Amino acid sequence: MSKISYLLILVFVLLPSVVLADTTTRISATIMMSSCQGDISEDGKRGAVGRVDFGTINPMFRNASVKMFSLVLKEFAGAEIGCRAFDAYAETDASIILIFGDLSNGQLDEQGVVTRYENGRLSPIRIRISPTNSDAHFATDTAPKFVTQENNILLYPVSFAGRGQFNFQASLVNMEMAEAGKLTGTLTLTLVYQ
Repeated sequence: MSKISYLLILVFVLLPSVVLADTTTRISATIMMSSCQGDISEDGKRGAVGRVDFGTINPMFRNASVKMFSLVLKEFAGAEIGCRAFDAYAETDASIILIFGDLSNGQLDEQGVVTRYENGRLSPIRIRISPTNSDAHFATDTAPKFVTQENNILLYPVSFAGRGQFNFQASLVNMEMAEAGKLTGTLTLTLVYQ
């Protein structure tokens, strides 16, 4: 009896050591310690300008100047243009999203950026913002090629976004309805990536 018990125990001990299946789990991760800060730079000027200024315009001539400006991304103040924060995102998605306007929906309408006179009264003048980088694509193909309330999302390839410079053209429309006075408009830009 002890011999059989010994054999049964031996068989029982050997069974769990038999490999029935071999499973390997591999986990890979990219850890990025990078973040970006953005500045608005007008006409290629270095440094944080933060605004686009059309200067003094005579509406009689109907020839408001066109201004070029850029959203410039850097990893820290004084760094070279570019942002490595997109490197990890490049592995999971092909594009980043740039959204124009704020949640109040008061910065844009169907003609562009809404402007106001100094006293807060709505102005008929609108600022049209158009991307000048060939890599920029509006989320909807049927929309006009400028930013509006309904057409406020631009897509960029991640490889382009990592270079850190998004270029735009700003122009004034409805100049024939202008009144004398100072006008201002505000536009929020939100860059979305994971």
